[in-house]
Amino acid sequence: MTLEYVRFETDDAEALTAERDALVARLRERYGTDFVSAHLVRYDDGSIGDVILWAGREAAERAAEEIPADPASAAFFARITEVHDMRHAEVLHSA
Repeated sequence: MTLEYVRFETDDAEALTAERDALVARLRERYGTDFVSAHLVRYDDGSIGDVILWAGREAAERAAEEIPADPASAAFFARITEVHDMRHAEVLHSA
């Protein structure tokens, strides 16, 4: 399993959240069972975090390359004004 972590700023958290279902649907459609789950969070400093669980690193890296340019996801990515950090990590343990 691979965890994808992205922390970013948005110009409109409500509009970003409204576009989230379309993004998640696109991830499910394009990556099937390689896409496991997604969580959108707001940190205490107001920045947004996107935490996505993937079945493996290859799918995570492929999606990170493909999805931002995908027209079906454009409205979600248009709300992102600055990306602070993006990482992939191997999941060692889950409970």
